[in-house]
Amino acid sequence: MKKTIISYIKFAGAGLIASIADNITYFILNHLGIQDVYALISARVVSLIVNFFLLQLAVFQNGKRQDSFLRYILLVVFSTAVIYFLMQWLKPLMPKIDPVFIKMGLEFIMNFFNYAAARFFVFDNQKAEKSHEA
Repeated sequence: MKKTIISYIKFAGAGLIASIADNITYFILNHLGIQDVYALISARVVSLIVNFFLLQLAVFQNGKRQDSFLRYILLVVFSTAVIYFLMQWLKPLMPKIDPVFIKMGLEFIMNFFNYAAARFFVFDNQKAEKSHEA
């Protein structure tokens, strides 16, 4: 349990750093008039690179799968799609709230799902090792 808490704190720290890069990128592009989908995808690319390397080096260093980067990209695509569609639904309901704040709230909620997915789907090499042994 203690290892899980420490791991989650590291995950949250890596996510915070990546989130700052993500939100700055999104904020700038959104305020330059770039459509949400393109601003969100661009911000995700920046965040994806920063976060993957932080997670691999500092959080899940014992879980190095051959296909971790591909799995991480799949997780990011799924998470981005969920956030994008929720943003499109919420923005008309909250017209006076800047979209970056809606996005940040959704990201906070998705963070818990993303930790579990990263731990058990992206970086967990125990299942991969067992399948190669069989």
